Amino acid sequence: MAYTMVTDLTGMHQVYNVSFPVGTKMPNVRDDVMLVQTLMKLARFSRATPALGPVERSADITVDGYFGPQTKRMIVAFEDDQRINRRLFVADGIVEPAPKDGFTKSGLLYKIIHMNRAALRASGWVHGSLPFHEDTHPLLRQALLKGAVRPPRPPRI
Repeated sequence: MAYTMVTDLTGMHQVYNVSFPVGTKMPNVRDDVMLVQTLMKLARFSRATPALGPVERSADITVDGYFGPQTKRMIVAFEDDQRINRRLFVADGIVEPAPKDGFTKSGLLYKIIHMNRAALRASGWVHGSLPFHEDTHPLLRQALLKGAVRPPRPPRI
């Protein structure tokens, strides 16, 4: 079950985490899949092919909580996007739960933490308010509410 986790990570007082791995032949619990889909949607990156260039945008992903071909392609595209930007981690098509500090035993950040950071950078205030935002799927919003802290709304300019 997806949940909100308080962290000490620089620039992130809370992240959204999965309880079970998401990917091929993984448990793919519906709200965990929904969280991964939502974070990728907010992160706004593209999947590209060598022959055609960009062919699919993460902003267009269907947030339905089901692990299918589109979600699989976009997880791989996210891994490719992060590798290009030198944020190295294991590229295996699987998003695993992260411990409270966010790091693997070898000192790498978990993919779910990278997804949170990418979503935060691309969406700003929306990422921090997922448990309270009206566009968040109701099942995901309910899962993320426990332990969530409502961020202050940014001032209007």
